[in-house]
Amino acid sequence: MTDTTIAPNHPCWVELSSPDVESARTFYGSLFGWEFTEPGPMGFGVKAVRDGRVVAGISPQPAEAPAGQPAFWSVYFRVAELTDFLARVDTGGGQAMMAIPEFDGTAGVALVADPAGTAFGVLEYEDDRGLTGVDVTGAACWFELHTKDPAVHEFYRAVFDWEISPVSDTDEFRYSTFALPDTGTPRGGILDTSNVGIPAHWESYIQVEDADAVAGRVRELGGDWLAAPHNSTHGRVGRFIDSQNAAFTVIQPR
Repeated sequence: MTDTTIAPNHPCWVELSSPDVESARTFYGSLFGWEFTEPGPMGFGVKAVRDGRVVAGISPQPAEAPAGQPAFWSVYFRVAELTDFLARVDTGGGQAMMAIPEFDGTAGVALVADPAGTAFGVLEYEDDRGLTGVDVTGAACWFELHTKDPAVHEFYRAVFDWEISPVSDTDEFRYSTFALPDTGTPRGGILDTSNVGIPAHWESYIQVEDADAVAGRVRELGGDWLAAPHNSTHGRVGRFIDSQNAAFTVIQPR
């Protein structure tokens, strides 16, 4: 997706919440070739840029964050109208944990949780504050929910109008993809993690040219491996933690 316009109900932003923004910049700048400009879409932190395209953000953790809290990545989705979206969340059994309908006069932001308690962000905006690089090297290309509650499928259908299609439905591997009806092109997946010890969360996959080379650099930069690069249906995938213990995933497409 090289078009810089992200339609409502699509993922529009990925952001690292970091206890040390400068260290995070060093790690990801060295790993993915990211450069950084200020500010991020909500007016703080920094934007990560690759080949002239905005691909992510890094923000400082709030002062009230618990001491020693590791860094973590979040996924945001664009919505057409924030108040209407929050009403859908409430009706669907979710919860708005924070909402600022008029953040800076031109945008609204909210942090919400699905009925299983998994958090994600939403943005309402009419300017260019979303991602301008998606599906290219160094940028997010896939967005995935890890959940222990398959019933949340109905929630996401209701709030985002997604078509959710099963890919596998066995005890060993339950996985679905989601897409908007007007496109039919999957933008991400929903993985049932009931049988594994992965906490429920949203994450994005970063597209790379060589997953094995990235794996080697991760350890050189002070990170570590969660899952060594391995072949999958869609490409070579590796999962890692950065130097501040934030988990992230990369994929080298086929």
